[in-house]
Amino acid sequence: MNRRFEALDAFRGICAISVVIFHMHFVNSITELDFFRGSAVFVEFFFILSGFVLAHGYGDKKDLNFRSFMKARFFRIYPLHIFMLTVFIILELGKLFAYKFGDISFNNPPFTNDTSINEIVPNLLLIHSWTSFTDPLSFNYPSWSISIEFYIYALLFTTIAFFKTSKTIVWFCISAIAFSLIFLKSDLLVESVLKGLSCFFGGTVIYLLFKKISYFRFPLTLATLIEVLLIILIIFVVSVNFKYKSLIAPFLFLLTVLFFAFEAGLISKLLKIKIFQTTGKLSYSIYMTHAAILFIFNSIGIVLQKITGESIAPIINSQRYLDFGGQLINNTLILITLSIIIYTSKITYNKIELKGLALNKKPEKPFIKLTGSTLRK
Repeated sequence: MNRRFEALDAFRGICAISVVIFHMHFVNSITELDFFRGSAVFVEFFFILSGFVLAHGYGDKKDLNFRSFMKARFFRIYPLHIFMLTVFIILELGKLFAYKFGDISFNNPPFTNDTSINEIVPNLLLIHSWTSFTDPLSFNYPSWSISIEFYIYALLFTTIAFFKTSKTIVWFCISAIAFSLIFLKSDLLVESVLKGLSCFFGGTVIYLLFKKISYFRFPLTLATLIEVLLIILIIFVVSVNFKYKSLIAPFLFLLTVLFFAFEAGLISKLLKIKIFQTTGKLSYSIYMTHAAILFIFNSIGIVLQKITGESIAPIINSQRYLDFGGQLINNTLILITLSIIIYTSKITYNKIELKGLALNKKPEKPFIKLTGSTLRK
């Protein structure tokens, strides 16, 4: 089965934009809607999508090589990660300069707490989300999920390589055990790692289920009704806080990925239009670059507040907000910020993501064994 799941690609972009707005805080604006206040949960949707797509791409490969597999995954995520880590270190140096010479205070003093120098090496090694001794939200805080996913790739390879005939059971067991440990509030692994494992391997299981029933054809009307129902349920679950939300949301996302993989309804057809496909393509860059851009905007607000004496960047309930004078202007600035993030993401996609993928495809120089005759030549 060699195909691209365009509707699911669109969901990547929608989820990425929702996470961006979740990280924004403008007074009396759309950022404060319940849906966006709950959109952090969409990172679990990312894990499920990744598991689904990688199971599709690699699950049935018989000659899978660990080095080539991990190399491909490394060049897919690491170039942009290291670039954004460098950007955040530069921004922190800018904070240090403003702190020393401009008497401007930000949320935290430079190179402290989540931007401590001690957090640089864990970020370089992508292990910052795997231990209780490191800060998963250090520097470019969205990278916490990339840290988890990278090492899950190695586990995925192991299950494909060594459990060829029983990988369905193994994937299901990993997902089920991780879900159970979350429910039991176990400290065997960091909770965010358990979420990554449960959702990622839940996605792989859903792909295997899809592959078995992919022959089924839904009538257009029925498929559209199911798609609309799933979207309504997602909006409700994301918007409302309730006791088992963190467990119910992933199961709803699994059902959504499974059904939208059929691309049988009108919502799926809508998701194939260019704007959704473009944001889907740029979703990784949107996700990884937005924190730096929001930091710059917040910093501008703090500086303007100091210069004008106006409450442009107030602290409300321990959270930094921006307020430029009213609902209309704040919502307009949100749209402008999103446009800048998407434009920046287009640049990083072309200049960094695609260059990284090209490096992976670059043929390696053959190893030349040195012998006595070779040396004499």
